[in-house]
Amino acid sequence: MTKIILDELNKTKSDLRTLLVDAQEACRLCLHIIGGEGDSNKMVEKVLSLEANSDMETIRIIEHLSNIVGKLFLAGVLKRAVVCDAVVVHELESMLDIMQHVAVNWLKLVESDPESIYDETKILLDSMLQNCVVMLEKTVDILDGEDVNGHALSFIQEIDQNINSANYTAHENLLSQSGDRRKIIRLIRIVKHIENLGDKIKSVASYLLYIRTGEFIEI
Repeated sequence: MTKIILDELNKTKSDLRTLLVDAQEACRLCLHIIGGEGDSNKMVEKVLSLEANSDMETIRIIEHLSNIVGKLFLAGVLKRAVVCDAVVVHELESMLDIMQHVAVNWLKLVESDPESIYDETKILLDSMLQNCVVMLEKTVDILDGEDVNGHALSFIQEIDQNINSANYTAHENLLSQSGDRRKIIRLIRIVKHIENLGDKIKSVASYLLYIRTGEFIEI
């Protein structure tokens, strides 16, 4: 029975990796959209497609995990692994939701009034998203078992601090502006979404590390 369950969890691991890679792609697309590189409309459509796919994948994976739970009678460690996988799936779905909001709202801003977007805000958003990409890459390493230790999570936490610092600076800059308040608020929401993205990645990395090592590190 234990071998059957472990085989099933290995399938889930592969599915989680697919979602993480999709999150990386969506994050890179958001970088290109904010940087004004390529066809923004097509890239936004791609982000929306990735988000829609994540919704379907989440339903399928959760159903798969529910089936595994029905087989768990005595393996407490395996039960915890299933619960952690379920949390990770929902967090990954939230990441794609966040990037959908970032992409769509940025495109609306650009289409309504390109001049309303401040260069310093674009630079900070670019930095925040670049850091998110690095965090996601390290999280994939944890999932793959290539970097399974507390140092990996510490590295992710340090990068998240950079994102938090950029978030604070962006808020200060935007609140000091005297332009259209509605557009400023939309920019602040975009900044906050990306700051939340960093928190989600950090949470996923922590759960994945716990699944692989049995050690839960407070973040």
